[in-house]
Amino acid sequence: MNGVVGLETPRSGLALPAPRMLEREPGRAFPRVRIGHVPLDMGRLSEVLQSIEGLVAGGQGGRIVTPDVEQVALAQEHVALRESLSTADLSLAGGEALVRAARVIGSPLPEERAGAEWLPAMAGLASARGWRVLVVAERPGVAEWTACVLRERYRLVAVGVAVPGVPADGRGPWVDRLLERMALTRPDLVLVSMATPKQELFCQYAAGRLNSAVLVGTGEALESLVNGRRVSRPRQVLASLGRWVRRSVAFLRVLVMARR
Repeated sequence: MNGVVGLETPRSGLALPAPRMLEREPGRAFPRVRIGHVPLDMGRLSEVLQSIEGLVAGGQGGRIVTPDVEQVALAQEHVALRESLSTADLSLAGGEALVRAARVIGSPLPEERAGAEWLPAMAGLASARGWRVLVVAERPGVAEWTACVLRERYRLVAVGVAVPGVPADGRGPWVDRLLERMALTRPDLVLVSMATPKQELFCQYAAGRLNSAVLVGTGEALESLVNGRRVSRPRQVLASLGRWVRRSVAFLRVLVMARR
C-alpha cells in the first residue's frame, strides 16, 4: 500500500511542469532533487554502487536512507527525521511513489528504481568485495532469516541481530551496549529494518559508533531479500488503512507545494 492514489503524470494536452533546478551540494557525488524536505540523489545504479564502494573502501563509513511516502509526510513536522534524511551520504527512492513524484515535479530520476530493487545489487557488490554484513531488524525472525539467505544465496559473511527493544529516538544506554556488541563483528555493511522515524534516528546515532561501517535504512524492503518480493501482512491491513490514508494525503499536499 505504498502507492498514492491519483499520482500520475499529466495527460497529453496539459502543460508539463518545467524541469526543476537540481541541488548540487559540495562534496556530494550526485545532484539532488527535493520532495518537500526529503532529498533524492540522482544517481544510476552503477554510480550508486561505486559510491557505496568508495564509502566502505575509504574507511569513513556512512549512511544510506531509502525514504518513501511516510518519511516525506513525517519530515514536514519531525525536525530530527528531517535532519537525518538531509545529512545522509546517499538518499535513494524507497518506493515507486517517490519515483513518480520526481517525474511529476519535473525532475525524473535517471533510473526508475526503488526500495527492494536496490538491495540485491548491494548484496552482490558485498559478495564480490568480501564485505562483512550485519542485518539488524526489530521484527521477530527477520534479521536471522535475512542473514541466512545472504549466506546461502550470496555467500556472504552475514550475521543477524534482532533488536525489538530500540527506543523511539534510536539511542540510549541499551543502544550503546548493543552497538558495542555490533562493533565486535567489524561490519562493512549494516542493513537496518525498523519503523520510521526510529530507523533513521538509530542509523544516525549508530554511524558515529561503528566507525567504518556503512548503514543502510531498508525498512520493510529488507524482507524482499528472503521472499523475492515485498511481504504482505493481511492481519495488519485494516489497522494500517487509516495511517496509510493520512500519510498519503499529507504526501499529496507536499507534492502540490513542490509543483508550484
